[in-house]
Amino acid sequence: MAQSVRMERERECKQRHTRIGYALLAVIILAFALMFFGRATWVTVPLGLVGIALLISDGEKYRMRRSFLCESAAQKMLRWQLVYDVVNTSVLIIMVGGLLIFSQDNIYWAFAVVIWGIITEVVSRRLHRALKAHDPILRALELEEA
Repeated sequence: MAQSVRMERERECKQRHTRIGYALLAVIILAFALMFFGRATWVTVPLGLVGIALLISDGEKYRMRRSFLCESAAQKMLRWQLVYDVVNTSVLIIMVGGLLIFSQDNIYWAFAVVIWGIITEVVSRRLHRALKAHDPILRALELEEA
């Protein structure tokens, strides 16, 4: 029974996190498009709101998974993943906010955001793979999606 509840919560959490991630991507693309047409500092407000929603979603995902995991190695990996998610989201929001507010050298900021995105995606996949090794539910969800 607990496994089915956990799998349902994992699905809901993943869907919510994906929706917020797509909203963040849309705001970032809008910021890139508007930065070439002039100062678009008003986009920092939705960027900040979506960033805060993503941080809250990361915290909820951590609390939900921690309540189900009791192995110390898995909890340690989960803490590392939370720290990574918080740092990643914060740096991305700061970089895009800097891109919008300080509209000088836009191309360098844009390259920095793209490079940061590529590096964080690689790190995220490795952390998820390591956590999946400790958590059979995550492996089952991965196989179910495939």
